[in-house]
Amino acid sequence: MKKITIIEIAKHMGLSRNTVAKALSGKSVALETKWEIIKTAKQLGYAKLNPQLLDELEQMKEIRKGSILLLFNRADSMFWKAILTGISDELKEHQYRMQLHIVDDEDVDGKKTLQMIDDDVQGVVFLCAFSTEFIKEIAKAKRPMTIFNATMDPACYLQYGTVVSMEGKSAIYQLTKHVIEEGSKTFAFIGYPDGSISIKDRLDGMIQALDENKIRRDDCSFFTEYREDYYYSYATVEEIIHALNPIPDTIVCANDDIAKYTASALFKRDLSLARKTRLIGFDNTIEEDFFKQDILTVHIRKEELGRRLIKITIDKIENPELDNAFIMVATYPIYKKAQYEE
Repeated sequence: MKKITIIEIAKHMGLSRNTVAKALSGKSVALETKWEIIKTAKQLGYAKLNPQLLDELEQMKEIRKGSILLLFNRADSMFWKAILTGISDELKEHQYRMQLHIVDDEDVDGKKTLQMIDDDVQGVVFLCAFSTEFIKEIAKAKRPMTIFNATMDPACYLQYGTVVSMEGKSAIYQLTKHVIEEGSKTFAFIGYPDGSISIKDRLDGMIQALDENKIRRDDCSFFTEYREDYYYSYATVEEIIHALNPIPDTIVCANDDIAKYTASALFKRDLSLARKTRLIGFDNTIEEDFFKQDILTVHIRKEELGRRLIKITIDKIENPELDNAFIMVATYPIYKKAQYEE
């Protein structure tokens, strides 16, 4: 077998002998060039290749493509932990790194976040609902963007990136119809629909089921106003439950966190209320040992959703000519028998 030399590697790559020699001796060479030289030397069978450089090659596989920036304004829910698992796995497979950034509440217009987007950032994923103003500012970085959970009509965002949303209307419609068939006649809703098009869809699904079954809507039982903690903290939910009189047969909650807060607030007010009131949530994050086991919810393939957000972003990085799109991801209602017996 012919012995491979530095000169032959240089000729094969169209580089100078000096550049190849520097890279293979561990001296300073541009990272991308060093990557290609070590990889080519290995492929051609360069016998003197330092094993340490091979280890370095494996490390460079993890960094050569740069990073994808994930923007949060809230990351303390079980829902996001599963999403991030899928995101992390997909990034590793495609040799990108994760940059996770929780946006400062004061950075309303996105100017501070824009400053942190350097050459290493290849794409941006918005994991929580951000204002159009914020997204428009980040778009100045001219990176492929994937927007999860937009706050209004997806068409408003398509000029900036691909919009991904979870199906909410049909899922909540089906669960609301189910509890109506069980005998529920009065309803409340807790959640901020202007915070996410998916949450608005959940409210619309509930309303559709009520209207079709000729159940009167009590606007006083729709707790949808903006709050400083517009994700609705336990304190906010407890305040609502304390003021709600009478307690309706069913309370539809924007997500499982609010459903759990509602169950706990009902328990604090009256154990029998906590037992008999039907609760509908969303996200399927109720822990197995949670005291109220009959909360109806909606399953989302969360890890796969996380992977999909990254696949969409990488696809746009590698194929910039692709059109932006609106993608609605399927969800799956979970029915549970009421635990309370009269």
